[in-house]
Amino acid sequence: MSDASVSKNIWPTALAVVGVFVIFLLILLIAHRPAVPLDQISSAPPEEQWKFSADGRKAHLAEMRGQEQTQAKTYKWLDKDAGLVQLPVERAMELTVADLSANK
Repeated sequence: MSDASVSKNIWPTALAVVGVFVIFLLILLIAHRPAVPLDQISSAPPEEQWKFSADGRKAHLAEMRGQEQTQAKTYKWLDKDAGLVQLPVERAMELTVADLSANK
């Protein structure tokens, strides 16, 4: 092989490597741009401010899980006229097993 043929073969490869590198940089720039513009964060209502920070989302999740735990462990009337109640999960399972055992 001559030097001319080697230099002709290297240009497409070099161009491909540079192209891949440029595409990689573009992907990084797109991935690391802020998801929400800063002016939109400051104009959001106070009850939605938690969405814009990691600590806010963690606190909101902890609050939601606390509410779910409370609901899973307490009694409450859902519809008194219809006789619908909210039971703790453990008690509901006990009643279901007892009802299924009685039907056998």
